[in-house]
Amino acid sequence: MRRDKKNIFGFCDLVIDLFIVYFSYFLLVYIRNYFKIPFSSENITALEVFLPYAIVMFVVLFTLYRLYEVDEIDFYETFLGILFTSLIMFILGFALPFFLRVFAVPRSVILFALPVQLVFISLAHLLIRKIYFSVLPPLDVLILTSDSDEGKIISEYFKQYFPKVKNTEVLSLDCDDFQSLLEEKLDSFDFFIIGDNYNPDEKSKFIEFLTSNNKTVYIVTGVYGLLLHNQNVRILGDLPFFEINLVNISPLEKALKRVIDLIVSIVALVFFSPIILAVSIAIAREAGRPIFYLQDRVGLNGKVFKIVKFRTMIQDAEKYTGAILSEEDDPRVTKVGKFLRKTGLDEIPQFVNVLRGEMSVVGPRPERPELIEKIKKDVPNFEMRLKLKPGITGYAQLYGKYDTSFDYKLKMDLLYARSRNIILTDIYIIINTVKLFLTPKKRK
Repeated sequence: MRRDKKNIFGFCDLVIDLFIVYFSYFLLVYIRNYFKIPFSSENITALEVFLPYAIVMFVVLFTLYRLYEVDEIDFYETFLGILFTSLIMFILGFALPFFLRVFAVPRSVILFALPVQLVFISLAHLLIRKIYFSVLPPLDVLILTSDSDEGKIISEYFKQYFPKVKNTEVLSLDCDDFQSLLEEKLDSFDFFIIGDNYNPDEKSKFIEFLTSNNKTVYIVTGVYGLLLHNQNVRILGDLPFFEINLVNISPLEKALKRVIDLIVSIVALVFFSPIILAVSIAIAREAGRPIFYLQDRVGLNGKVFKIVKFRTMIQDAEKYTGAILSEEDDPRVTKVGKFLRKTGLDEIPQFVNVLRGEMSVVGPRPERPELIEKIKKDVPNFEMRLKLKPGITGYAQLYGKYDTSFDYKLKMDLLYARSRNIILTDIYIIINTVKLFLTPKKRK
């Protein structure tokens, strides 16, 4: 099957990465041995102790950056993942020996390994990608839905985010007589997508038929399906139950999440302090004061707080319009404001909100009180997001766009709320948010 072939390519990437990482740390050792200026036996022993930990860290970071998902991210994103991992390991290369008590790891080896890893791992991933896309044929996708608008949206998503998708077709099916129609399509399509507008019984019939014919099936899930994600199962006698909890977080995880929030916020504010100064001067020169903009937002359990942002619009921007959503080419946005929004730097002051406990680093984006009421009329259950502390970044920021609908944002926020391990999910989102800043096309 295609998935098996994809896993083989991902495994090849992993094996090659492990070889290159090992090679990068020992290359300078071999070079010095060749020129008769070897490291001491103490240096080699320390390096051998350090190396397994370094390899494990590489694999963990590469997995977090999704580098083994060959057909789901482009090479630019892959390169950024390799770059960040190499830089993180360069820094850890000086810190790990201290914690491992192997102080004899040569600093020259750590320094020499950085460019070797960056160049050779990037070339290896580029080669694997070229082979993968040349060997596997383009994908044909059939979308099963009774809603033509939903079909068009799904089709556009797959064409945009799956580079191997060649053809998509939307098919409206009546659940009472679908087998004959699907049998004609089975050999013409690689995988099938079932829309959210069918009821659970109808979806079950489609899934049973397609999987019995060894076809790959994707389901567009709604709020109900997401609420069942990662729930605890209780069995009374021979009757199974789902225990429904909106937020899958324990008291210990809540405490750890707060610790992560404090550490990340302090580090971020210190790291970005020169940028904060430069941006403040730029805003003052173009649009005058105030530099910062305080705005009411709805937080945990509906509590309203003042969010802190760099001012990106002209003064009194809503004097005549009232509270409205900003558009992509909003004329009220200043030149500096456009740059700040494009890079995401306008969000930096919100780390102050995180320190005050009003926000978290990761969570749903907080909305304005007056907009919440408007959104709830169009998106049922939108207030479910209020059971989570709002955040600076989240799934909606990683995978959505500026104009992503509130319905889809709700689904991504519920997916986050139902994470099996919310701490690991936070780390994953934070690491990939850093990469997002250097991927302009994904910050639309």
